[in-house]
Amino acid sequence: MNKKQFWLPLLTLSLLLGACGKNETIKEVAASTEQSTIVHDSTKATIDSSERESIGSEGEESAPVNNSLTPESKARLSLKYSNLVDQETRDRVSNALKKAGLKEEKIKAFFEAVDEYNNAVGKENLVQEMTQIDKAFPTLDTDKLVDAWLDKGGFVGRNCRITTYSLMGDFITIGNQTPGDTTMLFSDFNAISTKSIFTGEDKKKFDTLFSFIDVTNTHDTKVLAEEIQKSWKEKEVSFHNDKMHLISVFMTMDDGMNKVQEFVGHVGVLVQDGDKYLFIEKLAFELPYQVEEFSNLQELNDYLMGYYDQDAEGLTAKPLIFEDDHVLKEYRVVE
Repeated sequence: MNKKQFWLPLLTLSLLLGACGKNETIKEVAASTEQSTIVHDSTKATIDSSERESIGSEGEESAPVNNSLTPESKARLSLKYSNLVDQETRDRVSNALKKAGLKEEKIKAFFEAVDEYNNAVGKENLVQEMTQIDKAFPTLDTDKLVDAWLDKGGFVGRNCRITTYSLMGDFITIGNQTPGDTTMLFSDFNAISTKSIFTGEDKKKFDTLFSFIDVTNTHDTKVLAEEIQKSWKEKEVSFHNDKMHLISVFMTMDDGMNKVQEFVGHVGVLVQDGDKYLFIEKLAFELPYQVEEFSNLQELNDYLMGYYDQDAEGLTAKPLIFEDDHVLKEYRVVE
């Protein structure tokens, strides 16, 4: 068995269970990695109306989940994106981050991480400039990218959560640094410790922010949004930058045996660039850095929902898109 055959199934499973950039369902990954197929418990509990009222009575802002919007069709989506190879796009991102108040050393460290990845996989395998495509998502030669990255050694790399916290950490405070379940963040922790990416206070904040949240067993996204907000309020999570925002894709973990949980399956940083928005993300440990240009936040929502809402059977609740500590106002389903 060669290095890729041994290492890739483990990486795929850890990426999906820790998520960040994968669009298979948990059940599919379990099957593809020769694990036991997860049996989903279709019995769904609902939160009592009095519990919903008590959440609001604690002074917590009601989650603005708007399920009345007509779902958008993936067929009508397009995308303008870059892998941060060309200098023009790099300058745009750098200037936008600088205007948002990010320290020069943080910007420099970000681009060093980008170059580490881009040089490892070969810039020729990435888009060379900001590119418009007439489909919702890029087509990646994942085998070639994974092979190239693995050939560079044992460092698992950086994923969406590590990348985003590296950029946003200074603008997030957490008064009650008591993490929930971090079991499935083992690959994050491996990457962080290998290169000492975060230590001390930042590591505690990272663990608390991205730990899994126990929730009610329901498909009701309003209920789930309230419970996510309640958990973050208890942890005293707050955001302090009106020019730079954490965009989180909350997904459901439900193996049919343990407590249902919500977790940040993907996350990125949103900054404004003139009359456009730039969304900065790392697709997965072994996949590229990417920045997209959007004209409005509806386009951002549709891009994320179109990519990460992959449960065609409806076994779990729809993903939720958060902007900082609340549901994105433009949130809607994409079909």
